[in-house]
Amino acid sequence: MINFKNIKTIAEVGLAHEGSYALACSYILSAKKAGADAVKFQTHIAEDESSKYDDFRIKSPYIIDKNRKSFWERTAFDLKTFAKLKKLTEKNGMFFLSSPFSIEAVELLKKIKISAWKIGSGELTNLPLINKIAQTKKPIILSTGLSNFLEIKKTIDLIKTYHNKIILMQCTSLYPCPLDKIGLNVIHELKKKFNLKVGFSDHSGDPLISYSAITQGADIVEVHVTYDKDIKTFDGTSSLNFKEFEFLTRSIKTFERITKNRVDKKIIPIFLKRNKKLFEKSIFLNKSLFKNHKLSFEDLSFKKPVIGIHASDYQKCIGKKLKKNIKINHPLKWKDLK
Repeated sequence: MINFKNIKTIAEVGLAHEGSYALACSYILSAKKAGADAVKFQTHIAEDESSKYDDFRIKSPYIIDKNRKSFWERTAFDLKTFAKLKKLTEKNGMFFLSSPFSIEAVELLKKIKISAWKIGSGELTNLPLINKIAQTKKPIILSTGLSNFLEIKKTIDLIKTYHNKIILMQCTSLYPCPLDKIGLNVIHELKKKFNLKVGFSDHSGDPLISYSAITQGADIVEVHVTYDKDIKTFDGTSSLNFKEFEFLTRSIKTFERITKNRVDKKIIPIFLKRNKKLFEKSIFLNKSLFKNHKLSFEDLSFKKPVIGIHASDYQKCIGKKLKKNIKINHPLKWKDLK
């Protein structure tokens, strides 16, 4: 069973594979190379999910399917294929996820022993589906992109009749999502309102958005991935290519390392002491002076490294007399003063 602590980044393949098993496998391997913790697909069973009235959300001359139901039929994987994809994903050390869009899809994924559920924004209010999924008592990642707080609460309450292993995902279901509609503020609002972990599902096509979500407290991020944003698939413009995704995963690991390792400014840490001595300055004489000379500010210069009296103690030296003759550029030490 998935522990949310082990997931930070989810690579959403969705239907970018266009129904090709070989392409789906290559997405898994590319996601691994780019540093993903989990790979997510979508489980569509057209007859149980869609009708002939189900139209495309975008119009394109490159769409060959007459409606979305036809698209699901053309690109759907069967039980055997999903089992192979899950095996390949787990062999490469990642978690396998797939969003079901019907109760029949839930039954299919149960057969391959899915370890957690990812529920898309459009299914949050599909309470029959939610109830079926919650009954498995496996962790649920719940996208909220089309719902208000009241709808979210109703679904959470239903899930909690079975378990409380829930992580909410802030997202805005626009493809691509404009920057002024991202809603990173909702991450904090969801955490405060529901006392649950909250992640971020991005549709902007910009890796900096998901990175920003992490800095704003998102526990995980999910992004669509593609080999080429110019490929005319439904989610191409909302996706990251794998170079961008690798940048994102690397940036998140860097951010985590930074935030988990705190520096104590109450003391000078051991690892800075050598550089402190090298970079700071001590007091030198800027001219040759005789014994019993009374030091003035004009006699002093301040140079690296700290090998004598520290520059910060210069006022303690002014008015002191020299114990002996001292040449120019001598690093002044307390033993030189009366």
